[in-house]
Amino acid sequence: MTAEQSVLLHRSGRLARVTLNRPVKRNSFDLAMLARFEDVLHELGRDRDVEVVVLTGADTAFCAGTDLRELAGLDAETTMYVQRRTAELVERWYRLEQTTVAAFNGPAIGSGAVLGLASDLRVAADSAYFTFPEVTFGIPLTWSGMAILADLVGADLAKRWLLLGERVEPADMLALRLVTRVVDADGLPDAVTGITDRLLATSAVGRSMTKRAARLAGPRFDAVANDSYLGALSVALRPPGDYLDRGAR
Repeated sequence: MTAEQSVLLHRSGRLARVTLNRPVKRNSFDLAMLARFEDVLHELGRDRDVEVVVLTGADTAFCAGTDLRELAGLDAETTMYVQRRTAELVERWYRLEQTTVAAFNGPAIGSGAVLGLASDLRVAADSAYFTFPEVTFGIPLTWSGMAILADLVGADLAKRWLLLGERVEPADMLALRLVTRVVDADGLPDAVTGITDRLLATSAVGRSMTKRAARLAGPRFDAVANDSYLGALSVALRPPGDYLDRGAR
């Protein structure tokens, strides 16, 4: 698979679909996929025709976060560099001018869940769940994950999820308003279409300005920059064997 195939971008009029397409690795991010996603965000940022962007995963998983097997083989300096880029990637997705919709077609793990939760609107298949196992691997959740989670569900509950590696089931997603709907897997495309059709029937300027206003009360990426740095440092200094010995993805 080429880097271009690891993240697919399909445009159809005012709607674009971004598909994380590395199914043999549960759509986890390696360096090539990270670079491709950055390119996709750059393309979307320059596209004045696209108003709504749907993010989903190929096959049965949404995204398993970082490819820990690749991460384990990186030196400390490269790891720090990668962690900074991934945090910036989530922020760029969060600040994208277009309205973003995450379609959780399956499990969203660790930083993969963070990326999806940074979307404006979210819908999930009943086969989806969130889990944040990083602490069980001896590393913290990076990708500015705590900022996103604390904004959505509060710092105390987010901390519990991270410390215990708890699994967030579809019923919890609905109860906590992390998603607008949970449907069976076959019904996910129609559920997404229902949301995107409603969005495209409204004013693009109104949606854009609403996003800008919401950002003023949303995650403070600058406030967590130091924590992100320390988190990246702890990842960089962690003995590589631990990722693999504890069942890295």
